[in-house]
Formats: sequence, C-alpha cells, structure tokens
Amino acid sequence: MKVISHELLNSITPIRSISQNLQELVEQDSISSDDLEDIKNGVGTMLRRSDLLQKFVEGYRKLAMQPSPQKEKIDLLQLIEYCLQIMNPLFKEKGIEVINTITFKYWLFVDQQQIEQVLINLLTNSMHALENTESKQISIAAEIKENRIFIKITDNGSGIDEEIENKVFLPFFTTRKEGAGIGLTLSKSIIEAHGGYLDFKNQDGKTTFVICLVEG
Repeated sequence: MKVISHELLNSITPIRSISQNLQELVEQDSISSDDLEDIKNGVGTMLRRSDLLQKFVEGYRKLAMQPSPQKEKIDLLQLIEYCLQIMNPLFKEKGIEVINTITFKYWLFVDQQQIEQVLINLLTNSMHALENTESKQISIAAEIKENRIFIKITDNGSGIDEEIENKVFLPFFTTRKEGAGIGLTLSKSIIEAHGGYLDFKNQDGKTTFVICLVEG
C-alpha cells in the first residue's frame, strides 16, 4: 500500500496543481499567447503523468490478477531451449554468449506459460545487466538435490549493489529508466505459487538467480 500510495500521489499531486493553474488561466477575460503556451505545456504534462499512472496501474493489475498455475508435465531441456530460441536474436544483436550446461533429462510439473515467463524475465534481466560488460556471458545450469531442482541463470555483468539487494523483488522497483519494475516481482510470485522460491546471489563478480522447484 505504501508503494501504491507513493506512486498515486506522485502523479495526482502535480496533475491537480496543473489543473488549478489551468482553471485560473481559462477563467480570465482574455488569454494571451503566453497563457496559451502555458496551457499547452500544462496539458502535455498532465498527459505524460496520466500515461505513467496508467502504466503503473496495468503493472499492478498483472501482479494482482496472476492466475493459479495450470500444471502439466514439461521437459526441462525443451523449455530452456524454447526460451533461448525466443531470446537469441537479442543475444546475437548485443554480442552475448549463452552457455547451457543442462544435459540431463528431467520432467517438470509446472504451468509452462508461467515458467516460460519467469525464464524470459530472468534472461532479459541478465541481458540488461551486461550492457556495460565487454565479454558478455550468460550461463544456465541445473542440479537436483533430494526432491528439488535448482535452475540457475548466471551473468558476468555489473552485479547487484549491496544497498539495493533487499529491494530487487519489490513491486515497481527498477534501476532502468524504461523498466516497469514488475518482472522480478512477478517471477517471484509465480515461483512461489508453484511451491518453490526465487533467490539470487552475488559471487566472484557474477550474479546468479536461482529458481527452486519441488518435484510433483
């Protein structure tokens, strides 16, 4: 609620202030060319703030209306390869080397569409983290421990600063200007709805996001 209130006030407060100024201008007996310019600028500002508010609401709706997983039996390797196929054009364009070390056969019981969304979100996150890295590399690995599988996506990008480590999964938190800040929040929500968890670690100059899923 704090996040929602803050975002709403950030848009509503300037919109209300501009509206009051515009009302005073249009109630004048005559409108000068300077006043007309002020009106145009004010309306443009309100439209931009309204667009940002709409984007925020749409993002929140995605988080709030996430459907329950419709689970089915999915081959892990095929799932990974499908997501890489979607992302490959972008990886090639940005000169990113992708290494998939998963070689074993494993069946997941998951909602395919939702887990694809998580994997693509994490791969996209890694891609952006590599923007200022010369030798760009993303690696994908998996290991099975007892009745759990751990899927790991690692990049050698800029890493996650200590001061924001506790914020990366917060709704609408982002370090990118064009980012909506819901990708990681949504991914975490999806994995938790599957009975697992999503976490990350910084180690040896690399960042690894770990998806943990329980068999069955």
